[in-house]
Amino acid sequence: MKYRKHEAKEYAKSVLKGVWTALPTSFTADDRIDEAGNAANLEHCISMLKLEGHYCIGNVGESWASSHEERMRVVEINVEVARGRIPLIAGCHHQNPYEAVKLSRHAQAAGVDFVIILTPYVAARGDDAVYDYYRFVCERVDIGIVLFNTEVTYPISPRLAKRLAALPNICGFKQGVSKPQPTTALRDAIGRDVEVSVADEAPFLHNISVCGDRWLLNYCPHLYQVPGYTPVNDYARAALTGDMNRATEICRSLNPLRSVLAKWIPGYGTGGRMAIAEQKFWMELIGMTGGPVRVPCAEMAPEAKEQMRADLDATGLPAKARAAGLLKRAA
Repeated sequence: MKYRKHEAKEYAKSVLKGVWTALPTSFTADDRIDEAGNAANLEHCISMLKLEGHYCIGNVGESWASSHEERMRVVEINVEVARGRIPLIAGCHHQNPYEAVKLSRHAQAAGVDFVIILTPYVAARGDDAVYDYYRFVCERVDIGIVLFNTEVTYPISPRLAKRLAALPNICGFKQGVSKPQPTTALRDAIGRDVEVSVADEAPFLHNISVCGDRWLLNYCPHLYQVPGYTPVNDYARAALTGDMNRATEICRSLNPLRSVLAKWIPGYGTGGRMAIAEQKFWMELIGMTGGPVRVPCAEMAPEAKEQMRADLDATGLPAKARAAGLLKRAA
């Protein structure tokens, strides 16, 4: 490992910054891990999109529908492909703390930089219970741990976050909540101690310029960008170097893509559909490997695919991918 346990926060401050993505996990038609497809997608993000980091086998990566052996193999593929060119985070979410420890130890041994662990969703219904879970894991691993706060698990309040941030290897926070007020309070509580990323691209420019954020961890960077067209990278770098006029102009140009995303991915359908199939189809439309999803996720209907294809075509993004020669694998 590149740092010792008590150095996790310091190391994270130097690494958890810039534009990172979170790729889905690609499966084959006969429901196995698509090793070549997963490798190709990460190589695309590193060498062609120039993204600054990657988070694998998380919620978008269908970790909850994968065996431990599959999750570990995806982590190993990421390390093999990255070869130290970018930092990596491995999703080690598990309700059982012993299993979270096992997954985290494997990620550490494989050469991943950090792990991310979602708040457990059963039994952990109070601050003490959540704290005890993370303390249990932290005491048994040396690797730095990023917390993941969502609205579907017990919320990590600023008070609890401050308590957790005192653990030596808690070094980052992925904030996946929709309202800005809890995030403002979170930054006030722990922003000087650990890096905070709001898991949404849309407010990132505001978060850089007004809130002082430096890190985006979200799936949009590989959906919105193709070789030769990297507006998320471009506006983030412009903003971080103080060129806010250029950053604003580039950021505003992404609104058509944001509208397609809002229609098909976070807000698609009714009944709480988790739109992983939509993400994978989008990837296929810009020349990346998508593939099938696993239950309880559902595939898209043919009519929905045609409508989504038309919506994305209207933004011009597939044409840019075609110009870059990326559509050999497109659906």
